[in-house]
This record gives sequence, C-alpha cells and structure tokens, in this order.
Amino acid sequence: MKVKNVACIGVGTIGHSWATLFAIKGYNVAVYDMSPELIKSAMERIRSSAEFLADKGLIAKNDAASALDRITLTESIAECVSDADYVQESAFESYDVKKKIFSEVDKENDSAIIGTSSSGLLMTEIQKAASKPERCLVAHPWNPPLLLKLVELVPGEKTSEETVEITYQFMETLDKIPVKVKKEVPGFIGNRLQAALWREALNLVNSGVASVEDVDRACWAGPGARWGIMGPFLTLHLGGGPGGLKYHIDTIQHGFNEYWKTMDDWKQIPYHASLKAIKGVEQLPIIKEKNLEELVKWRDNKLVRLLKIQE
Repeated sequence: MKVKNVACIGVGTIGHSWATLFAIKGYNVAVYDMSPELIKSAMERIRSSAEFLADKGLIAKNDAASALDRITLTESIAECVSDADYVQESAFESYDVKKKIFSEVDKENDSAIIGTSSSGLLMTEIQKAASKPERCLVAHPWNPPLLLKLVELVPGEKTSEETVEITYQFMETLDKIPVKVKKEVPGFIGNRLQAALWREALNLVNSGVASVEDVDRACWAGPGARWGIMGPFLTLHLGGGPGGLKYHIDTIQHGFNEYWKTMDDWKQIPYHASLKAIKGVEQLPIIKEKNLEELVKWRDNKLVRLLKIQE
C-alpha cells in the first residue's frame, strides 16, 4: 500500500506538528480536533511552523506556502478519515479517549493504517476497540515531531507485520528515524531511558548532591553532547578504547556497579523531592528570563543547529 492521503486527529502541540510535517513532505492532510478552539487556530499554527522551517533554511519558502494548500480542516472524524491511507491520532493520553477514536475511525474507514502518538500506552489494549486490530499500531514521535527524527513503532498483539513495515517505510519518506519495539512495555524505549535518568537526577537534587541547574548542566555539557550523535552502547564501546565494550564491562564496569548500589530505586516520586525539583527549576536563570513561548523558540532554534550537524 502506498500512502497518499493522511488524516490527523488532534491538532494540539503534537498533532499540528505532525500535520505540518506530512504537508511539507507532499501528502494531502485532513485534520480534525474535538476542540473548536484548536481547529480554529490550527491553520495559523501550521503556517507558523512551516514558516519557521523555511526561515531556518530547512525547506524552501515556496514549499512552506504550497504545504498549506495540502491542508484541509474538517468538521468530523468521518470527514477527516474518509479518504485517508494513514491516520495519525494525537488526542489526550487516555485509553478511554483513544479507544473511542479508534472505534470511530474503524467504522468510517476500513483500510487505513491507524497510528497513535501515545508516549506510553499499550496498543494491545487500544486495538481492542477496532474490528481490524491488525492495522493499528503506536507511532510515537518525539516532541516536536516537526524537528526530532525519532519515531517509535510499537505493534500490539494483533498488529500485522505488514502494518509495521508499511508504516516504517512511510516514516522514512518523512525523513524520520523509525525504531521497532519488539516487545510492548509501558513507555517504550525513549521514555523509559528518560525516566531512568530523571529518577537519578531527582535523587541527586533531593540528596543535596547538586542543584537543579548543575544537574541539567552535567547532562547537556557532558554525556548529552555525545548522545546527540550516538547512544549509550556505542558511547561505552568507545569508552573502552581498543578493547571496546567488552573491555569496558570486564575492567571498568565495577565503577558502575558501585554507582548503582548508591542509587535510589523509587517506584513513585516522593512529594518532598518533587517540591525541591520545582523550586530548583523556578530558580533557573533562563526561566526567569524567558516566558514559555520564548523558551520553545530557544529550544527549537538550538535543535535546528543540532539537526544540521547530525545530517
């Protein structure tokens, strides 16, 4: 199956970014949201995102303009998905909400692949709402989908291999870097890694080892700089010198063993620790200098520069 027409259900932060990406890559995109306010502002937000890419030299200005001609605002799920070959749902992170949408899409379109942007919900549960669960899967982007390339493809128990392969190839046409999650786990790959780092970051602040500001600095100025071009396995392989990862495990790993012994293994965030984190974030100089909109622009400008290096 070749994807030509795409439907986006939900045009909030994630959904409108998806819609922009699909459109600038040449796909016809129908969008729908249950919120009248989001639908009303959708085209302006999509226009702003496309113009941002053009301003940064990632796409041509005429491509940004023509992308808007491929966007259609719709008034119902039925209208949105009627001609879709692929549906990207980006609604609220709730089994009830997503199952309701999947059920409606399933009734209105009997052939499209249905993907959800869920960051951690399991497709095996969501696809119970569809009469053809084999065409349903998680296609989890990283925010903002317009810029970050990772998308995690997570099949449910009844998802077909064909659905995964078609979606994989489709994501590659968007210049995404898709990864396949072979076994369902809450949070998939990226968010589980992020959650593990966040737990120890919070523990370091709570234990008085370092401030919020210095923990953040230690991430982006140290290992985070390497993570922009390689993951933890290759990082440690290079850290092992000529002997690679085997040498690292055989001779250096004892240090990690000692670290792990002193790390907390919280199963939920202690309230007192969360208060310290919140207070620490509120004291960050950049938080005092910029409002949320300015922070997002700052982040995206930095991401553009990093993405150009990664190419």
